Amino acid sequence: MQHPTPQPPAAGHDGDSTTRHALDTSAANVPPEPRRAALAAALRQRTGLDEDVLRRMVESFYAQVRLDPDLGPIFAAHVADWPAHYAVMVDFWASVALLAGRYHRNALRAHKPLGLRSEHFDRWLQLFDATLQQHVTPQARSHLLDIARRIAGTLRQRLCPAVTPAHQNGGLHAITNDTHAAGSA
Repeated sequence: MQHPTPQPPAAGHDGDSTTRHALDTSAANVPPEPRRAALAAALRQRTGLDEDVLRRMVESFYAQVRLDPDLGPIFAAHVADWPAHYAVMVDFWASVALLAGRYHRNALRAHKPLGLRSEHFDRWLQLFDATLQQHVTPQARSHLLDIARRIAGTLRQRLCPAVTPAHQNGGLHAITNDTHAAGSA
């Protein structure tokens, strides 16, 4: 099924600038826990994110995922308790976006049995970005989309290695691990 191409991030997006700004403006000589709390506060202030925003975002996103003809069947086959899944996903996004430290599961292991294909990650990012555009500030969108792209890239690389382009895996052929050599047979 064809889906629209996602829109680029908000103007001024330059990678993980929100996190980098928080790190750059926090005192390096502060002990780890107070520093994490200061970083989290800076991220909240800069992005407008908090637990309620993340909860609304997660619930809205998965409402769209459940209706999606490509992703919906995958989630329907693997998620029996949606409120519990929402709670785990809020913990996940609070941990990766706001340094909450509540998510302690293995995301790769959770996704491995799903039979995901490369295009599933593209569709996931499209729906996620559309949800972000509706529910969060441009700064939060930039921050969350940067994290989501890195996660999707890592999961895609680990779960779909046969479709990872050679330039993303160090020039090794995805199936044989041979290097690409022009004119070789």
